[in-house]
Amino acid sequence: MGKSRKVAGSVLTLGLLVTPFVLADGAKAAEGDQVKLRIMETTDLHTNVFPYDYYRGTMNQNVGLLKTATLIEQAHAEAKNSVLVDNGDTIQGTPLGTYFAKVEPVKEGEIHPMIKVMNELDYDMVTLGNHEFNYGLDFMEQVYGDANFGYVSANTYVDDGDDDPSNDQPAYDPYKIVPKTVIDEEGNEQTINVGYIGFVAPQIVQWDKANLDGKIISKDIAESAEKYVPQMKAEGADVIIAIAHTGFDQMAEKGAFSENAILPLSEVEGIDAITFSHTHNTFPAPAGAQLSSGFKDANGVLPYIDADKGTINGVPAVQAGFGGGYLGLIDLTLEEVNGEWEVTDSQSANRSIANVEINEELASFVEADHQATISYSEGKLGTTTAPIYSFFALVEDDPSVQIVTDAQKWYVEEYIRLNSPELADTPILSAGAPFKAGRNSIEEYTDIAEGDLTIRSAGDLYLYDNTLKAVQLTGAQVREWLEMSAGKFNQVDPDSTEQQELLNPDFPAFNFDVIDGVTYEIDITQPAKYNNDGTLKTADANRIVNLEYNGEPVSDDQEFIVITNNYRAGGGGNFPGLADAPLVVDSAEENRQILMDYITELGEVNPSADQNWQIKPIDADLNVTFLSSPAAEKYADGRISYTGETDERGFGVYRFSMKSEAEVPAEPTFSDVPAEFWAAAYINDLSEKNVVKGYANGMFKPNNPVLRGQFLSMVVRSLGLSDGELTLEQEIELAIENGITTRTTATFNPYERVTREQMVAMLMRAYEVKNGEAYDAENNSVYTDRGAISSVFTEYIDAATELGYISGRENGSFDPRGTSTRAHAAKVLSLFLK
Repeated sequence: MGKSRKVAGSVLTLGLLVTPFVLADGAKAAEGDQVKLRIMETTDLHTNVFPYDYYRGTMNQNVGLLKTATLIEQAHAEAKNSVLVDNGDTIQGTPLGTYFAKVEPVKEGEIHPMIKVMNELDYDMVTLGNHEFNYGLDFMEQVYGDANFGYVSANTYVDDGDDDPSNDQPAYDPYKIVPKTVIDEEGNEQTINVGYIGFVAPQIVQWDKANLDGKIISKDIAESAEKYVPQMKAEGADVIIAIAHTGFDQMAEKGAFSENAILPLSEVEGIDAITFSHTHNTFPAPAGAQLSSGFKDANGVLPYIDADKGTINGVPAVQAGFGGGYLGLIDLTLEEVNGEWEVTDSQSANRSIANVEINEELASFVEADHQATISYSEGKLGTTTAPIYSFFALVEDDPSVQIVTDAQKWYVEEYIRLNSPELADTPILSAGAPFKAGRNSIEEYTDIAEGDLTIRSAGDLYLYDNTLKAVQLTGAQVREWLEMSAGKFNQVDPDSTEQQELLNPDFPAFNFDVIDGVTYEIDITQPAKYNNDGTLKTADANRIVNLEYNGEPVSDDQEFIVITNNYRAGGGGNFPGLADAPLVVDSAEENRQILMDYITELGEVNPSADQNWQIKPIDADLNVTFLSSPAAEKYADGRISYTGETDERGFGVYRFSMKSEAEVPAEPTFSDVPAEFWAAAYINDLSEKNVVKGYANGMFKPNNPVLRGQFLSMVVRSLGLSDGELTLEQEIELAIENGITTRTTATFNPYERVTREQMVAMLMRAYEVKNGEAYDAENNSVYTDRGAISSVFTEYIDAATELGYISGRENGSFDPRGTSTRAHAAKVLSLFLK
């Protein structure tokens, strides 16, 4: 079979015409002949070759093309006639993809590990997914140039620079027609011309603008099908298979540039079967599983879907999940009717790899590639002082997002200082989303123990090969961004006593953006303002309440710099106001690389969430639940508790309290501060003196970052100015009166994390109150980053260091704008009192 030709050089520069690929005219069948044809689909493999989780360093039996290969061989042996297709998103997704694209890129004469295995499996045709474009056209075309199979893409065109769509030329072969010798039900040979046409989500030109701008444009999927399918019929295609890298959306319409366009595609005349993908769902549901809610409405399965046979508008269809976890099958019965082949019956199914062994022979071809990836992923970057997990990232502020937003802000602050000093006074916010929140299985969560952080850890925290961008927005636009994110939550009835599901399963977790740098609450008793696709749903809805910056309400015209990635800044997710927002940082640096640099620079990081957002509490005992991994039970506290129940997929059912988690006085010992904990003596000392408090559940949360209000309260109490019974507002006023802080009650912002240099400044001002005079250090401190300490704080840090109250990081730096934990704050205050 001929390969698809390359276009990045020749076509894009010379504008060469692509001629649809046709091998031969189909022989006409005799009246009444019947042929059974099996279509096998893999999709969204995302470089999952082995059943292995590179992020955890453990086996994962729910993924792996080497296991799917066993099912492919079995399914092929069962059928007289079969074809094998793949729906794209093949060469990106795990550290293996990163390694062979960025670290040790495959060179001319070398074959990508995914292509090695797919060549051996004798694929017939594939289409390109959106992630195929992540590494640029040259790399993609080099990789697929080594394939023994063709690829098709009917809605990608050469960007010719004019505004005349009538002369647009396809960037790749839009379709191919391949004669296939088959055995009919009478045992006779027949020739059937199989037509393959491919599609990709048209948003690629936004998501990968840096790689595609000026080279590729995309068009509507259904409209492209309407253009080419009649041509395929005219050129002799007996059976047309649409290999579509797009998912199902019941709101999608032809001509609307829909990302998930299977519904309008199924309405195009002449398509005989559809293999689809992109959303990582399965259709039809595998044995023992339920059909995804996206294929249903309030009345059940949508009326134009046959969930048993697996058809959409009567067209046989299959979607095979993610990572090779399933092999999708469509069994077609073709009969000769009036001199033409027609589909007279079909059955779609998904087969799971769960209890299947790998193909050992194929494994030997890529074992060295696998081991090289493992070695790469184990490289150490630094350490974390607290565990990093994403089990509850969708219901409360979360360490796996926090460390990413912290790293992004670290990078942009320095970028602006060096390149755009005129923006120095514009507040910087940092947006992040949980990429591993159980999208595909109960295994798909981040859970990194306290200790070493490796390249594997960084890949676990940031899955995608995005590049960093920052946009300039108003306060009103920031609010709308958060309103869109808040669509992740179902509306909760505050008067209901029935069980209520907290999370909207059709809203992708990677679109649940948290914005750090502001504080806010989400009122989920209100309806969502936006639909999942970004269209307006309820114009007067306002779920985002108490949105503040530095303790003051955010005004609509207030200006901010908001850090994100190329996907979001380019319009990914259809967030209101973002696609046209002015870029102030247009970096080619990958967000993941920035995260790695941040960890390396600090050496030791504290990723504990700063609790800048929460679901707004209400005074009601509601039965609100959500799903996460049963392994998350060890982290459940505060408003989250485990019911001990699981659903049919193995997800644990957790209860979320709609009441607030108030901080109250606790006993001198805390359930999460065992005697062997390094700061136990300091914490218990301060507890006995009524300087620190625990939470209502008996915990101290020593590894959480200390907030400005928390540390100031400790300082005020350590001086005997408060007995611990005053409100936080009263303690702030006392601190202002005594010169412990130079801010006002309006600007103090108690719920912001206190930086290390701010903490020392408050401490040494307290020293002056306690002793009647300031302490003048005899020597300068010798921290490696002394020059980065704000000049107003240098003397305080020199004094506190000389007195032994503080010390630097393990790498010799002080990290003045870093944060400290509640445990570290307890140590400092305990030493201060002694």
